[in-house]
Amino acid sequence: MRFHGTVLLCLATLSSAAVAAGKPAATSLSKLYQSYEEAGHSALSMPEYDQAVRFTAVVLEQSTSMADTALTSATDADGEVEYARLTSEDGKLAALPPGTAFTATCTVGFTSGTEYLSLTDCEVE
Repeated sequence: MRFHGTVLLCLATLSSAAVAAGKPAATSLSKLYQSYEEAGHSALSMPEYDQAVRFTAVVLEQSTSMADTALTSATDADGEVEYARLTSEDGKLAALPPGTAFTATCTVGFTSGTEYLSLTDCEVE
């Protein structure tokens, strides 16, 4: 019986480690934007391009694109500068009012020559 308990404990530990390994490391939105600037305002040159990133941000504004897609403008907690525009399929992001802090995991999307970074497929925690 003691052996069975030890095996279960080991499996639970491995399972927790696997779940944690599946989540991208947390970063700040300003660090992501700095990477975008260092890449010459081209997401294609960023190491994070097409990768999942996890960060905490604050909603600056909610709007709609010309393609009728909900866009969320976001900044860091202490900022007023728009660092990114985020899109999501589930509607949770679009429902957040301006000034709301949130944590999300998004994919760094194609962006070139803009003053903001495009983050897609966002999932709000």
